[in-house]
Amino acid sequence: MRASLSGGLLAATLLATLGGCGGGSYAPLRHPFRGARLLVDTDSPAAHWRRDHGAAWLDPIAGTPQARWLTGPAELPDLAQVLVAARSQGALPVVVIYHVPNLDCAGGGARDATAYARFVDQVVDALGDQRAAVILEPDAVAAECFDDARAALLARAVRVLADAGHHVYRDAGHPRWRGPRETAERLRRAGVARAEGFSVNVSNRQSTADSHRWGLAVSDLVGGREMVIDTSRNGLPAPADDQWCNASPQALGAPPTTDPRLERVAALLWVKSPGESDGPCGRAEPAAGVFSPAQARALVADAPGLPASARRAAREATAPLT
Repeated sequence: MRASLSGGLLAATLLATLGGCGGGSYAPLRHPFRGARLLVDTDSPAAHWRRDHGAAWLDPIAGTPQARWLTGPAELPDLAQVLVAARSQGALPVVVIYHVPNLDCAGGGARDATAYARFVDQVVDALGDQRAAVILEPDAVAAECFDDARAALLARAVRVLADAGHHVYRDAGHPRWRGPRETAERLRRAGVARAEGFSVNVSNRQSTADSHRWGLAVSDLVGGREMVIDTSRNGLPAPADDQWCNASPQALGAPPTTDPRLERVAALLWVKSPGESDGPCGRAEPAAGVFSPAQARALVADAPGLPASARRAAREATAPLT
């Protein structure tokens, strides 16, 4: 039986976590991405829209490996199909857990610590014997509402996932949010010593070069842990005003690879699903997580790394974009 995050366990976990603030003992790296194949999810919203509308211009998104987000228990049944596809392709699935209490410091996510611990246990059960790379809670460590209770909760999640054999990358934020020293201190409190590493630039648009430099500075302070960098939407320079909500212009970045040839970078990934909205943004745009073909077209049309023919096909698309 897995322990629930009751008061006694919460206190014990917190003490253990805070005790590791000075560095402590780090688990050996397992390098799960080396030689791995990344999963192409044919059940993604982009893939469905491409099939339903005969939109071949969406191939650069629909045919590219991306992470699968788990934002609550209701999404766990659909995970089974992802795992079947991973086994069929001989691929490593990448999943994102995004359900921490007080999500985005706005009151969303799990109801409380107990509900969150139960959800993490349910994810482990749903994954079964299929090993996965897990991006754990984007923004949760860098957020303003990060505190000792959240640190303990995240450290417990890292431990449960790692003990089950999964490869955890604790999200660190991005270069324009917090400095390396503060980020590293928060990561240590949140259990990075048991994680495979940390993720950088998830759902953001900072350049790969800036993300890498910042990530190396963080890595130096957390036992040399490896990073993964989200390149899904960083094909153009980041907005000067740090605009994050459906920024314009934006473009697809470098395609995912498990051989990035960058120091201490385990993989370049598309963690954020390109084309999915960041939210209404005060402009009546689609809700967060809803696929927007108009945004997808902009990402493809302006992507500097795509062939001119692919960019032109997106610009000339005539199918409904709503």
